[in-house]
Amino acid sequence: MEKIIFPAKLENLDSMLSFVIDKAKSIGFKDKQLNQIRLAAEEALVNIVNYAYPDKNGDIEITFASNEDNDFVLEIADYGIAFDPLSKPQPDLNAPLEKRNIGGLGIYLLRKIMDEVRYRRENNRNILTFVKKRKPEERVDEDRKDTNLEAAHEEGAYSWPISYMKKEEFKKGEFLFKAGDKADRMFYIKKGALKLIEINKLIREGEVIGEMGIFSPFKQRTASARCEEDVEAYTMGRDEVINFFSHDPNLAINLIQLSIKRFIENLKAETQARERIESELRIAHEIQNSMLPRVFPPFPDRKEFDIFAMMDPAKEVGGDFYDFFFVDKNRLCVVIGDVSGKGVPAALFMAISKTLFRTEAMRGLPPDEVVSRVNNLLCLDNQTCMFVTVFCLILNTETGEVQFCNGGHNPPLICNQTGCFQFIEVPKGFVIGAIENSKCVSKSLLLKPNDIIFLYTDGVTEAMNPQNKLFSEERLKSCLEKYKHKDITEIVKSIREEISDFAQDAPQSDDITMLVLRYNGRKI
Repeated sequence: MEKIIFPAKLENLDSMLSFVIDKAKSIGFKDKQLNQIRLAAEEALVNIVNYAYPDKNGDIEITFASNEDNDFVLEIADYGIAFDPLSKPQPDLNAPLEKRNIGGLGIYLLRKIMDEVRYRRENNRNILTFVKKRKPEERVDEDRKDTNLEAAHEEGAYSWPISYMKKEEFKKGEFLFKAGDKADRMFYIKKGALKLIEINKLIREGEVIGEMGIFSPFKQRTASARCEEDVEAYTMGRDEVINFFSHDPNLAINLIQLSIKRFIENLKAETQARERIESELRIAHEIQNSMLPRVFPPFPDRKEFDIFAMMDPAKEVGGDFYDFFFVDKNRLCVVIGDVSGKGVPAALFMAISKTLFRTEAMRGLPPDEVVSRVNNLLCLDNQTCMFVTVFCLILNTETGEVQFCNGGHNPPLICNQTGCFQFIEVPKGFVIGAIENSKCVSKSLLLKPNDIIFLYTDGVTEAMNPQNKLFSEERLKSCLEKYKHKDITEIVKSIREEISDFAQDAPQSDDITMLVLRYNGRKI
């Protein structure tokens, strides 16, 4: 008895099948039996990869043994959700298609080609056992025949029963079918070639397409097939194919093998595309993070103030941003924003907005003019109708005067000589990037030493728990009161923990961004 364990990942399928086939060869099985064993193993392994561990990673255990008759015994086990594939009723191949239950055909055919198929649930494991008995009386010339058939099939030259199929001819440029059409028949290409447009794949003479629709009732075509030259094709509908299985089991086996092969190819392509997208999103996440100030304290030589900020995106990349920079020797500009939408589009709009705010603020303009100019720039060619809410302030580090302008953003809170956090009364303003020449108003206030301003995005107050209750402005204010004597870094981290505790296991639905500015006063 030999056992191997692999993570239940599609990229491990070839290695798992190699183990299975090598063990079958080691006890003398020939090509026909190897072909059937491979088919059974593929069916089981692909199902485990796709369905056993929907919300987590897991393993597949493959155990090989041979009994006293030197039969091939294979156990495939997983710790996934309990599922007995043998519990599905056998399909009635004589029933009309519309009355036939979906699924079960693959297991039905595997039970036909294997001598035994057993299932048990043991120690929280699904265990599927296949047995292929040795048949020494099988003739050598039959094995050679099967080898030739298998080789021919691998080359796409398998002799399909065209005498039972309907002949159809298509001209160059015509479509055999289009994406979205009902998948109700398969095509054997006798002459010519066609292209599957969406996946840029050529289908040539001797190949079959559309077979996956046979095994997936009511499935729609996922690609369009256009003739690259004149095509002579032979077609067979779903009912005809399934009824023909009883007359030619080899056709059934070849069709299933071809369908599984295509399915695996599609899964591999989708996996590679998903991994590529995930890699690109990770890079985008790193790029976006690098755009935001991350080093604290950012100005070690400036003692007039302390500042700390964080941004926690709901997805790989987010639409929130913050920034702070000196526009001259004594004036510090601080901006916080929240772009409409999520994901990559919001991240791109965020990058543009952040860059424009820094560019316009560096002109030395007051906050209302900065916001107004950025608004008009974003309105140009904004065909996606995206917008951003912002709060922009400029602190004079010598005097403590703060000028600020609000563009439809959440009002900040201030803790001053009253000793309590209060929301700053700010003009609501209008969102930025939506309407050209929107009116912007600047207001001002005077900070005293140890005064604190807390800026945030609505991902803070609108964080939701499993009972669909919001974190709320009231809870935010209460939490700030609790942590106001802490270091500003600890204030931000403590509020983030409060949000996490409140949300429990509810998924984060919006980016969460916070920035705290403490004014220390002019240092001589």
